Amino acid sequence: MNKKGFDKKLRLLHSISNELALSRSVNDLCRKMIEYSRSRLGFDRLSTWFIDKDPNFLIGSFGVDEKGRIREETKERIRVDCDRTVKNIHDKKMRSILKHGVPLRDNSGNAVGRGSHLVAAIWDGKKVIGYISTDNLIKKKLFTRYDRELFELFASTFGHLYSLKKTEEALTSAFDKLREAQSHLIQAAKMEVVGSLASGVAHEVKNPLAVIIQGVYYLSKKLPSSDHVCHDVLKRMNDSVKRADDIIKGLLDFSVVTKLEFIPQDIHSIIEKSLRLVSYEIDKYNISIHRQFAKGLPDVKIDKNKVEQVFVNIILNAINGMHEGGQIWIRTYSNGSKRARKVYVEIEDSGPGISEDIMDKVFDPFFTTRRSTGGTGLGLTIARNIMEMHKAKIALSNRRSEHGLKVTLIFRR
Repeated sequence: MNKKGFDKKLRLLHSISNELALSRSVNDLCRKMIEYSRSRLGFDRLSTWFIDKDPNFLIGSFGVDEKGRIREETKERIRVDCDRTVKNIHDKKMRSILKHGVPLRDNSGNAVGRGSHLVAAIWDGKKVIGYISTDNLIKKKLFTRYDRELFELFASTFGHLYSLKKTEEALTSAFDKLREAQSHLIQAAKMEVVGSLASGVAHEVKNPLAVIIQGVYYLSKKLPSSDHVCHDVLKRMNDSVKRADDIIKGLLDFSVVTKLEFIPQDIHSIIEKSLRLVSYEIDKYNISIHRQFAKGLPDVKIDKNKVEQVFVNIILNAINGMHEGGQIWIRTYSNGSKRARKVYVEIEDSGPGISEDIMDKVFDPFFTTRRSTGGTGLGLTIARNIMEMHKAKIALSNRRSEHGLKVTLIFRR
């Protein structure tokens, strides 16, 4: 490149910078930077690397291979001293280095030719955050000092834009987390009010229901057995009152604050106890249970009775969605360091799953898709409350490859 060509591309650089500033994300910016440096500034093969948290390593971004194709290199990580030129810039804090007649290498480090190699530091205005390199393997055009100066300016411009885009993404992420935290606080306040109201209502309604149940029982004994119509009416009354009583029990479980007894427990024993508690429903609806229990799973400090209730609610929820038979898989495993180790329990079913548009409502009190078949909409709400009491987590998602729902429970040791 000569002086005239340099002046022309310098004016073009301003236009390119404005276009790059409109990139949707950091990745989009990095890809466009490679595209524009080739198609509009005329550079050849390129590669971009950013300094990792460990300054002795570089993380890849995007580059151009030997055939001129743009490729993503974000999963690549190399040591700074793998490239002598990069190491010289890194150690001596230089802006760029241009070398002629040097071996040009592919991504695996194999020599694919000889020619000019130019490396420039990417600055964010205060410090070097990465490096961008180019060579003349494809076009064989010798680099001049004007190429070097343009490349330095482009690297510096890109560094500023990259830093701004990273900051923008960090702010957006922080805002989203803040909004989510605010939503959780509002929900917690609402739940506290609902819990207080539920407790009062439950106690007020429970006594009248007991009187109605006694009346139904008394009338059923007094009526002649031949009066089928009246007996049928009493049976429906009894079923309805029982359903109302189940809701009241759920409300009390939801609203009552009890002292938890955190004792190290074998999670597998609690799962087995929970399965025995719902064995009638398992047999009635022809449900197959598949256990995939990890060996040597550490004990977790939990309230045994409360966590049993969580498993019972989740398993019953799964069974109620598979009245014509189905399968439930219960999987356990752990990960993390010894000090911060977590125990995971995954419960999957072969039911219909949950529509994505209501997934965020399933933990709301009284929300149910089974209102017509007796669902109260409190099972998952109570399960989440108990998990939160344990500073544990519960998450729901539809199975990826098959129909059904997956519930993941995460306990701390």
